[in-house]
Amino acid sequence: MQIRPVSLPIGAEITDIDLGSITDDEAEQVHDALMQFGVVFFRDQDITPRQQVDFAKRYGHVPAAQKASFGIDEDAPEISTLTYDRERPPNVNHYHSDGLFREKPEFGSVLRAIEVPELGGDTIFVSGTAAYEALSDRMQRYLDGVYAINDFMNLHSRPSKSRSWKGDGGKGMAAVHEQNPPVAHPVVRTHPVTGKKSLFVCQSFTTYLADMPEREGRGVLEFLFEHVSLPEFQYRFQWRPNSIAFWDNRCTLHYAVADYWPRYRHMLRCSIRLDEVPV
Repeated sequence: MQIRPVSLPIGAEITDIDLGSITDDEAEQVHDALMQFGVVFFRDQDITPRQQVDFAKRYGHVPAAQKASFGIDEDAPEISTLTYDRERPPNVNHYHSDGLFREKPEFGSVLRAIEVPELGGDTIFVSGTAAYEALSDRMQRYLDGVYAINDFMNLHSRPSKSRSWKGDGGKGMAAVHEQNPPVAHPVVRTHPVTGKKSLFVCQSFTTYLADMPEREGRGVLEFLFEHVSLPEFQYRFQWRPNSIAFWDNRCTLHYAVADYWPRYRHMLRCSIRLDEVPV
């Protein structure tokens, strides 16, 4: 296998590997690359949903997907199906970290492209580490020890999410809401493996800063949201069928660019709760 960085702040492409028959040694190298680059990409992975889950399970517990804003793959209940077309416009075009609204956010996400438009539908990945390190020493000290409140409903109460609350999906959305009340996480998180610090807030779920006047906290958050969106901290990944992205939610954000509507885009995603690879 070959590992090639794709940008200075974040990301590497791994080639000459078959994730459907990955060896223990290859799996360890993939994890090492993920820790170094935040997100790793694979091309031409013609694998089944079950094989995608088996790959993800090498790194930790992969829970069953909840039928809420996304569907569930009929062959692999751990897989969420992300499908967009004319009737279902894309509505995840915002910078976010998966599960930031949970008390224990998921460690990793594995996303595979099944069918994508010829043009458009890229995903932008952001290094929270690079964004933190670009802050002034004074701002880093200011943010040290500050906690932010993150709320599932900050995103999912928006009009663009209204279709998620209809039918069976609505029951799932209500269940996720009930299971995940607003929760506090540090604004600056220290990575448990690398020891590096990164920003741990996002537009989708972070609502305000704890123990701080609302106006002051809102100003700080608006600055941080704008800061992490700078292209200096990003890599933009262009999908092809059977491409896979595997990212670490503890130190990255991502943004699914919604420029392809009304064309069709179909993806499969599973989540890994905790990083269980010995280090």
